[in-house]
Amino acid sequence: MKRAADFRRLARGCLSGHWVSAVGTTLLAGILGANITMTGSGTSTITNIYNIFSDEEDGGVVAISQNIPTVFLMTLAAILLVSIFVLMVVAVVQFIIGSFVSLGLATYNLNLIDGKEARVGQIFCHTSIMGKAVWLRLRMSIFIFLWSLLLIIPGIIKSYSYSMAGFIMSENPEISAKEAMEVSMRMMNGNKWRFFCLQLSFIGWGILCIFTFGIGYLWLDPYMNAATAAFYDEISRNEEVGEEY
Repeated sequence: MKRAADFRRLARGCLSGHWVSAVGTTLLAGILGANITMTGSGTSTITNIYNIFSDEEDGGVVAISQNIPTVFLMTLAAILLVSIFVLMVVAVVQFIIGSFVSLGLATYNLNLIDGKEARVGQIFCHTSIMGKAVWLRLRMSIFIFLWSLLLIIPGIIKSYSYSMAGFIMSENPEISAKEAMEVSMRMMNGNKWRFFCLQLSFIGWGILCIFTFGIGYLWLDPYMNAATAAFYDEISRNEEVGEEY
């Protein structure tokens, strides 16, 4: 049974000679809203903007309003509302596009691990099942959210249970979102801790990337994606999804 170090080593070997392609593909997929496990959450830009305008330490908008003309404040409020609306629209578009691109990103990384040709255009190879991909991502989000209402821990556990659903659908486009999630739960039974340890093993690199002003993530993300694909490749070998569904 492979350990985290084995998956990282395999990922590095498969990325050797393909770093430029992997970095470019992962960056483009990320811009489009993709996440290889379809369970990650993006940065809350709206929350950050709100915090800027409601900083309690500086007295927030109330204190600012005492020294700024009303017309200016109204203009500022209008700009804020428009910005929030635009960000919400962008978030929805990214969620939709990122859903099927996530499946394509899984395909790209599986091809890397299997020694097959991996091209940037493969992230768009699942556009024909866009509706199914969106429903899979939405269904996963809903279930994880509902489990999180019980306590944070159940939500985290379920996110690991569903984490392979994107890989499963990318290899078996004919199955439904429900079936992909069920197969992922069965596949991750007994493997959730191993996947957690694999992700945790990248924490040192993540800390170092902070000191590069985030530039290091251009290389870390493809590295983590390839290792995740290697992990899926191992645990999926005994799952005959096509025959069952």
